[in-house]
Amino acid sequence: MLFFGNHGDYEVTCNFFSKEGQTIAKKRICHNVSKKEARDGMRDYVTNRFSDIIDVAHPIKVVAKLTAK
Repeated sequence: MLFFGNHGDYEVTCNFFSKEGQTIAKKRICHNVSKKEARDGMRDYVTNRFSDIIDVAHPIKVVAKLTAK
């Protein structure tokens, strides 16, 4: 319970701006991870996948919500 108490399935939504000024939203489900791991994984995915179009002047907003079982 000490190590696995905060693990679960999270619906993670990420919002960021492209260099053209468009708002882009991506959504994924992360299974059997902590909330921090879900947010960090999504942030890594977005920065690696969309590195050529992300506007670095604006923050990347990541929200993780626990899904119902």
